[in-house]
Amino acid sequence: MNNGTLKNGSRFSVPSCLLWLALSAIAGCWGGSGALPYERAAVSGTVTWKGSPLESGMIRFVPDTEVIKGQVAGKPVFGRIENGNYQIPADKGPTVGKNRVEITSYRKTGKKRQEEDSVIEEQVQFLPDNYNTNSSLTADVTAGENAINFDL
Repeated sequence: MNNGTLKNGSRFSVPSCLLWLALSAIAGCWGGSGALPYERAAVSGTVTWKGSPLESGMIRFVPDTEVIKGQVAGKPVFGRIENGNYQIPADKGPTVGKNRVEITSYRKTGKKRQEEDSVIEEQVQFLPDNYNTNSSLTADVTAGENAINFDL
């Protein structure tokens, strides 16, 4: 009768063997160096609207849809625009290569509206669609530091 002892005297159990196999499979699928299959870079710059610094807004870099190692080359990244300036560090930066750029900014309309328990000032996105939802802006991001300015 087998009581779980191998001929060389070591003990084993089916559940512990299955657990070991499952963990090994997971490590094999998701293990490795942890390095991204694409490179990121730092970007900073200025955004002007009709010659003046854009007071506030958001800038979004959307990578080209190239597939690298079975994965889309990067994910969209955002940065805040304040007083016409934006800065995104390399660890949170856009993918190196061609990126579509979207810029949004909101202005108060002077109107107020009721929202549940409070009254808020209404704001509207005032930049034309060709700078955001239908953006024609692009940026070629290179390895290292990038200074990319946008005059809208």
